[in-house]
Amino acid sequence: MRTFTGSVAALCASLWALPALPAAAQQYDPIWSCVDEQGHKVFQNYATGHDCHRIDGVVATVPATAAPRPSTRSSASSATSATSGVTPANFPRVDRDVQRARDVDRHRILEDELRTEEARLVRLREEYNFGNPRLIGDETAISPSYRERFQRLVEDIQRSEVSITSLKRELTPARY
Repeated sequence: MRTFTGSVAALCASLWALPALPAAAQQYDPIWSCVDEQGHKVFQNYATGHDCHRIDGVVATVPATAAPRPSTRSSASSATSATSGVTPANFPRVDRDVQRARDVDRHRILEDELRTEEARLVRLREEYNFGNPRLIGDETAISPSYRERFQRLVEDIQRSEVSITSLKRELTPARY
């Protein structure tokens, strides 16, 4: 009997909210289909230009505008090369020695970061002490400050391990 009463109450509450639905649906601005100065069909939430028609109902998709076609053969080939992943001929190039120096610097910086992060992880694990961090001051094993510090240590160790994994991945020979 309780379930039935609960269901009736839920049904009554749902029926009570129904009159508010049309008001909520009317809060949205109308969509207008207009023709702009260039003669293109434009969809917007206000009527400007000429030949505007209000669209009633829901607009599920907005039609995409057609991309302008290249007018000359050379621009068509450059558009094709840009989309195919080939570097255009007029793209600025970096000298091979300059790029190699940049790569060496990048590799050195990543190795320094890796050594720093590994040292940080060793320090954090020592402080973590296999899940039993030392008590500081008047802390007890059940005090909130001890639990917060313990949780912070766990999160820092996890973050440091993820950083080390990411740095090692960046330093793999396949990246060069």
